[in-house]
Amino acid sequence: MRVTARDARLIRDLALSHVLSRDQILHLGYFTSVTRANTRLRDLQRLGLVKRLNTPFFAQSLYAAGPKAPDVAGERIRPLLAGRAETPRFLQHALSVTNARLRLLALGAVSWRFEQQLWHWFEVNGSRREIRPDGLAVFDRRLVAVEVDMGHVAPAKFAEKLETFAGFLAAGKCHSAWGQETAALLILTPGTRRARSLSRLCQTHGVDWRCHTFAEFGMVEVSGWS
Repeated sequence: MRVTARDARLIRDLALSHVLSRDQILHLGYFTSVTRANTRLRDLQRLGLVKRLNTPFFAQSLYAAGPKAPDVAGERIRPLLAGRAETPRFLQHALSVTNARLRLLALGAVSWRFEQQLWHWFEVNGSRREIRPDGLAVFDRRLVAVEVDMGHVAPAKFAEKLETFAGFLAAGKCHSAWGQETAALLILTPGTRRARSLSRLCQTHGVDWRCHTFAEFGMVEVSGWS
């Protein structure tokens, strides 16, 4: 079986997204029908390029990069596959990040950068910090860093994230790391109470931020979870 350029793009996407549902793969434009998707994904599974995740926590098939994925997508993805978690919490977060990506693309983002492409170390007042948002939506004239919060992070820990993001911008690191002078911060979370709590935290930091529930943002919430 010949591996196509589309197959290679899909396998790389699976590696960087951690996991994709079949519907997400369709919405990202890799296939035009469920039948085509199912057939090709089975072919790629047989080659070890894709693996299907068996989980009782989601109603639909989930897919990840298989052990042979680096043969097609490049050796740089191999470390991403080693020891990757497949816990319900991890999978739900990863699927939610992709749903945020799909919504932002529908709203006009021209491209998306994955978490692994955004990691950046910098220093503030002699302290070494790491910034690593869940993703970055690239629009024609602006960048929007995305944090998908499922409610599991303690407020103090989330405040540290905000402080790091503010320090990253204040230190002038955004251009060298991401290619533009500044970036806005978009925080997405399932519940209204959590959104209010995170909004209060954001008000104490001098960044351009927005905080919405999934529903407010028009984002599909991961369903079938139990």
